[in-house]
Amino acid sequence: MSASVLFLGTGGARFVVARQLRASGGMWMRFGATQIHVDPGPGALVRALSTVPPCVPSELSALVLSHKHLDHSNDINIMIEAMTHGGFRKRGMLLAPSDALEGEHVVFPYALRFVEKVERLKPSAGPYRIGEVEVSTSMQHVHAVETYGLHFTHNGRTISYMPCGRFFDGLIEDYARHKPDVLIVNVLRYRDTMDVDHLTFDDAVRVLDGVRPKVAILSHFGTKMLEQNPDELAEQLENGSGRRVIAARDGYRFDADIEVAAATD
Repeated sequence: MSASVLFLGTGGARFVVARQLRASGGMWMRFGATQIHVDPGPGALVRALSTVPPCVPSELSALVLSHKHLDHSNDINIMIEAMTHGGFRKRGMLLAPSDALEGEHVVFPYALRFVEKVERLKPSAGPYRIGEVEVSTSMQHVHAVETYGLHFTHNGRTISYMPCGRFFDGLIEDYARHKPDVLIVNVLRYRDTMDVDHLTFDDAVRVLDGVRPKVAILSHFGTKMLEQNPDELAEQLENGSGRRVIAARDGYRFDADIEVAAATD
């Protein structure tokens, strides 16, 4: 069965999201009959329903949050309602870090009751089973809130997602041990001296050189990355590394079977 990732949004950071220079709907993943919505930020429901053909929330097997920042989680409650037929049919799973569910939480307690199963993500944990898919977490990222990378394995193939966070020793080794066929990397910043918990483009180059996926996808762009033209940066990186590198765009549908096979030939 085929695997694909639909990018409902490729924008990151407050200014890009607030102005919707790029959309912020997260990623809709399909692994055979299993559908998973990852990081449903602002506008996720509208983006899902406006695709052609539409993504149908009531067909989702799970919703997953890498972390609770609003550009990743803003639409989580409405997506829970949509997945569960307004709460009248208890179904589906929610996977999220504990701080998204407790304390200064982003998931409302009333919505949480609609979900059939809730998994609190932990560092280097799993696999959590979602239909035909096994999901494992990375070690905890260096970020302002509890944040985990995600590794989705289906039919012997792994698609990994490296969300927001600062580059740190051990990050490359942690992802490399999962041997991802595809690595989606959030590249918020280009090159600057700001001391923030996000990868720069140069950090992403180091990650890809170390993890060595067959296909790399850059996403979650901030203003400076957009100014530099992500397509051109991806082309430079592809030419320099010899591996397939794609800059995601809003509405881009990645067919893992086709792209990984082409990269392997």
